[in-house]
Amino acid sequence: MKNIFFFERCDYLGYSPFQVISNLFKPAKRKNISPLLDVQTIDRLYDEMKQEGVPDVYFPEDQALFEEMIIKVKKGNVNNLTRTSSYLDLFKKHPELHWSFLAHMVSRNAGYHMTDIQNDLLSHVMSDNEQQSLFKFLERCNAAIFEDAYPQLLLYENWKLTGRLSFHLLKKFNVSVFMRKIWADYLKTGDHPVLTTALIMNEQHLIQNKTLSSPNLNMGIEKWKFFLQDRLEFTSILFPYGTQSPYSLAGLSVSHFEKVDSRIQLGKKLYRVLFHPMVHPTAFSFSLHHPHTGSREDYWPHIYSSVKKDKHLFSPELGEVWENIYYDDPSSTDWFRGQPIEVMSPLLTISDPHHFSMTRKWKARTTILLNLKRD
Repeated sequence: MKNIFFFERCDYLGYSPFQVISNLFKPAKRKNISPLLDVQTIDRLYDEMKQEGVPDVYFPEDQALFEEMIIKVKKGNVNNLTRTSSYLDLFKKHPELHWSFLAHMVSRNAGYHMTDIQNDLLSHVMSDNEQQSLFKFLERCNAAIFEDAYPQLLLYENWKLTGRLSFHLLKKFNVSVFMRKIWADYLKTGDHPVLTTALIMNEQHLIQNKTLSSPNLNMGIEKWKFFLQDRLEFTSILFPYGTQSPYSLAGLSVSHFEKVDSRIQLGKKLYRVLFHPMVHPTAFSFSLHHPHTGSREDYWPHIYSSVKKDKHLFSPELGEVWENIYYDDPSSTDWFRGQPIEVMSPLLTISDPHHFSMTRKWKARTTILLNLKRD
């Protein structure tokens, strides 16, 4: 079984078995590629994920813990600001939860994209209905991720604090069997990059299954306009870092948002960028000293302002332009159900982006926008 899977995997990746073996054992620095899991481990995990588990038994203390965490999830999932803060609070207490800090920084960017809809550029080319629909789309995606991921992080915290293993409650939170098995493995191995990669995979398949693949998807703007914005790299994920303002910017541009595999690869690269030794220490310091408001003034106050000024680009705070919205979103089916083993391939390796500085690019972009504003 394992040998068959190995050769099928080689064929799927377009490599010979010899190439795969050679690449796995080459020094990672030569190609900026690091191995994550070997094919035998992936084969084992996949088989475990596909097995039908026995029904879980929930004792009164389980129900009490579940209800306690439901309250925490609802409190943290009010809006983009509360989600962003919740992710950071957990990372401060448990710095081994790399995904929580990545989620914090990406959630900051989600807030920027939400307020961009109301900036001087987009507010003139989109109708009020289009703006509302795009905001609701972004909000729904981010809220769905939080609702799924935050209970996982809370159960991990509970395990650390009490020593009580309660991860069977993930089933009550409708978390995929994929993550239930990944957490069980992580508690044995402590492999942070594997856990982070798996959480990236889970969140992107989740929104693909729950939101992006929905036949009722309606962003209120024509698809060509959304994907044109995507192709032109209008949106980027930025991580401010450095010792003082104006901060340098690390990150990557978002493209092919509609493809789940592209979003997973982007997430993996962003993870490596954020935890790069040149970026992580001061990016973390930035997050501690600059509470997230949704305004890009948080990181570049010399360019952006949360109030309208002649010589600045307008970037409002989230609470000033958007009200809280609540979704009664029924649970979708487990995204892992029916998936072929190829879905596990992102767990094979992780690579470092060759270039991740966004400072010059963003400076050029904002300079153009400022000149357009003056004209």
